[in-house]
Amino acid sequence: MTHLINEEVNANEEAFLYLNLHPDEKILYVVRHHWAGFVGTLGIVFFMVIFPILLVFVGNLVLKDLLTNYAQFLVVGISGYYLFLLTFLFGAWIDYYYDIIFITGQRLLNVNQKGLLSREVSELDLRQVQNVSAQTNGLLQTYFNYGILIVETAGEGTSDSKIKGGIQGFFSVADLPDPNRLARVILELRRKIIAEEEH
Repeated sequence: MTHLINEEVNANEEAFLYLNLHPDEKILYVVRHHWAGFVGTLGIVFFMVIFPILLVFVGNLVLKDLLTNYAQFLVVGISGYYLFLLTFLFGAWIDYYYDIIFITGQRLLNVNQKGLLSREVSELDLRQVQNVSAQTNGLLQTYFNYGILIVETAGEGTSDSKIKGGIQGFFSVADLPDPNRLARVILELRRKIIAEEEH
């Protein structure tokens, strides 16, 4: 899982220019979503791929003469269906692959890709962090060590989830690798910033 949490980052790369880092700010960690979080989407796509094949197979057994008369329409319809399916899979892959968490020495940046041409960048100053926790639910998340990172903040949150309704704001991101380690890293960076400000 070392490729999912990258600690050797060149902040001057052109790929990171959209982050608008402060002059003295360095990217310490780049965190990508765990691959197991994409398995559900792949499962849906797999069943959607098989469905027309089963439909044609059953139709060929029951309505063989009717299918041969409308074979051209059937080929065009199934081709359009698979083209739509490929487009869906490509869009889902883009959303998965380009959703990235950047942890700098000052901020937590959550890049949320929305389709091909749209992204939303949420940022959280580490001084606003009140608590950080990690949740792993179920056998798959426990075995592959990924889950939800929840950062409780003093300001407004960026999640629509109602997991922690009593807290003023929280920042939650799902399907992150080694969420317990990330929680410790964020808390340690916050302590370091607070200690530097006190001196």
